Amino acid sequence: MRIAALGFHHETNTFQSVKTDYDAFKNTEFLIGDQIAERHASAHSTFAGYFRGAEKYKFDLVPLLFCFTGPTGTITKDAFDRITNEMIGLLKNNGPWDGVLLAQHGAAVSEEYPDMDGEVARMIREVIGNDIPMVMTLDLHSNISQKQVNNTDAIVVYRTNPHLDPVERALDACEILVKTISGEVNPTQYLVQIPMIINIVKQPTDFGTMKEIIDDVENIIENPEVLSASCGQCFPYADVEHMGVSFLVVTDNDIIKAEKFAKGLAKRTWEKRAELQNDSPSMEDSINRVINSTSNDKPIVIMDVGDNVGGGGTADSTHLLEVAIKNKLEGKKSLLMSFFDPVSVQEAINKGVGGRVNLNIGAKTDKLHGEPIEINGYVRAITDGKFEEPKSIHGGWRFFDYGPSVAIETDQGYTLVIHTERGLGNMSRQMYYFMGIFPEQYKLIICKGTVSPRAAYEPIAEYIIMANSPGVTTADMNSFGYIHRRKPLYPFEIDTEF
Repeated sequence: MRIAALGFHHETNTFQSVKTDYDAFKNTEFLIGDQIAERHASAHSTFAGYFRGAEKYKFDLVPLLFCFTGPTGTITKDAFDRITNEMIGLLKNNGPWDGVLLAQHGAAVSEEYPDMDGEVARMIREVIGNDIPMVMTLDLHSNISQKQVNNTDAIVVYRTNPHLDPVERALDACEILVKTISGEVNPTQYLVQIPMIINIVKQPTDFGTMKEIIDDVENIIENPEVLSASCGQCFPYADVEHMGVSFLVVTDNDIIKAEKFAKGLAKRTWEKRAELQNDSPSMEDSINRVINSTSNDKPIVIMDVGDNVGGGGTADSTHLLEVAIKNKLEGKKSLLMSFFDPVSVQEAINKGVGGRVNLNIGAKTDKLHGEPIEINGYVRAITDGKFEEPKSIHGGWRFFDYGPSVAIETDQGYTLVIHTERGLGNMSRQMYYFMGIFPEQYKLIICKGTVSPRAAYEPIAEYIIMANSPGVTTADMNSFGYIHRRKPLYPFEIDTEF
């Protein structure tokens, strides 16, 4: 049994001013053939699950191409054309195939295709024909479309956020695909799109209403007639028509039951729609809560929601730093924070370790994320920005490269790590450990993320606050000028019916 595996993985924030070009993928992760195993076989990612699935279900996995870059703006036509040409060429030239595993995100948007994931699936289906089964894995933040469903035999979506289950879901996908090839099952999918969004601050799955929803999905999966059930939480920063919450149920050749289960999940979630909207505190309230805290045992962690790098943030917002300075958060190890700022990195490198610096850091990408902040201090460390995360974290990534990086100790008692690549935000504490910085020792840690850093920081945090900061990933959804989204869509149109 010979199965191809490939993926063109991107979460696209269409409000981000920085377009995602071909070089963005080439400079982050663009892997062909055996390079995929070198990077992913020992990780906790979707492709790691494919490799384990090949061992478990005894099939010949042929990894062809996998490319990825962190969430940024719309993918250029040039990038889409070049990458899909390579994918399709490899697929054609290395066949024949018994099946295909497709590792997409589910919220990718190119200049030409608002539903880029659906288009990639369509292109692959055109090559392999209707008789070769294909199973696609998606991120929980997916905007699932009917086009995606029409061009796959089954779709399997992560069920945890932070995403700690890519391997498990990849194994599910492998099992469905192998059983389909052998004729044991005939997967039949039914999709329900609900006219609502789930605000980003309500998307963690280990507590609250979102946990109840995922528990409901898992209860459905226990039914012996169900091969898979998934929730697409939605990625609300993609201004496309199919943006919104979805439920997808896959049964063994029973579309009536797939429809029944999917509609049941949708109905029960719709009844909870008001509980799934923004209630995050202001930046002022968040910082003052830290200042007034009497706890010194563990750090308090603030999520900089408006600069959620895992959702397309610029990684250089200064809004929360400005509030911390204004409200006089001071003292040794009072704050730990990171920034993307290649200019400041180079200035610090020129001074060398121990050198005094006067820098204007951050807010250099656009006008949404504050103004550069003047800091004074000394250079504590200079590194190449490469580090490794051996444990399972959000998305299962293992190898990271943030480019040449520096650590600055400011006169206020802050430690600021500044890097030259946007990276993936603060998904891993290793970004600090490898510089000799121990996050556990700080009063406040500000993470440029909303949910993705939780897996790394919950184990050391006193508690976590989601601060409603401005920016391209703010929780204030009414600040975005949507053009293409569906209407009506709750909560934008409060009287929406379903």
